[in-house]
Amino acid sequence: MPSRSMRKNTTVDELDAGIMHGLQVAPRAPFAVLGEVLGVSEQTVARRYRRLRSEGILRVIGLLNPAQIGLTHWGLRLRCQPNAAAEIAQALARRDDIGWVALLSGGSEIAASVRARTAADRDRLLMELLPRTAQVLSIDAFAYLHIFRGSSTRDWRVGSTLLNKEQELLLQGGQITVDGHEEMLRADDEPLLRQVFRDGRATFATLAAATGWSESRAARRFQQLVSSGVVYFDVDFSMAAFGLTLQAYLQLIVEPSRLSEVGERLAGHDRVMFAAATTGSTGMAASVACGGTEELFRFVSDDIGQMPGVSQVQISPITRTVKQAGSLLDGDRLATPVPF
Repeated sequence: MPSRSMRKNTTVDELDAGIMHGLQVAPRAPFAVLGEVLGVSEQTVARRYRRLRSEGILRVIGLLNPAQIGLTHWGLRLRCQPNAAAEIAQALARRDDIGWVALLSGGSEIAASVRARTAADRDRLLMELLPRTAQVLSIDAFAYLHIFRGSSTRDWRVGSTLLNKEQELLLQGGQITVDGHEEMLRADDEPLLRQVFRDGRATFATLAAATGWSESRAARRFQQLVSSGVVYFDVDFSMAAFGLTLQAYLQLIVEPSRLSEVGERLAGHDRVMFAAATTGSTGMAASVACGGTEELFRFVSDDIGQMPGVSQVQISPITRTVKQAGSLLDGDRLATPVPF
């Protein structure tokens, strides 16, 4: 990956990319463990991470898993008046229940993901607020039936060759794993959640200060939410800084009997960041990140083109990503994170 994604004039080097990969594997891994895996000191990793975070290049954030709290993750595709699309995208991005927003097709269409905490909130957005917006010309809403990659499932890595399996296992050795225990959100979880949404690597002391609890109580509740799968972690980062200069949103028409096969093949590709089977007319949605148009062309023609059961692909270049994994974007950099 480094030779393909580490382009000239980027603001990161291979150690930065290794830290990024390590955090994607184990978002809360101690800097000492990251340093051991990468062959550098704990202080070097800590210094690099603080720089990358302060410059808006990457950040570890906590997110709510809709499936673990009884909700369905939905996708949206809106066709808007061209002069209103950017404003509508910004309005959506400011909502806590919207996790990702992008402008497509020259800026006249919007793609977004909905992660409402309650069915009532979701229905109000989809059936009341958006239909009443005059500048929205059409709405395509669809549920994600099965997520093959992304949103806590088979997470995408910035580079599949940066760390080997032995290094990934070392990083994961001290991580909290999902044990299947069901856990419900409580009203008093809100301060803890908001702190984790801002900084997925927040210390237990920081969580205790945010909640007014003792450090042991904050740590215990945090571990309950993570081990049950209610809270998971993502690494939000600047695509351009890592050489991924072109992103696209894909909708695929797939034979029903081939959905699982196609989904698994998409999830195994190093340029696919998200892939899911959906309701609606197409059956599959994916987002991809490439180093340019030629790389995207090769992916569509040589990879998707060889997948049995795919009869049609609609490719929509992402003109601008407004919100990514819960963080608002300012140009190519992460801005203020927005919890949901």
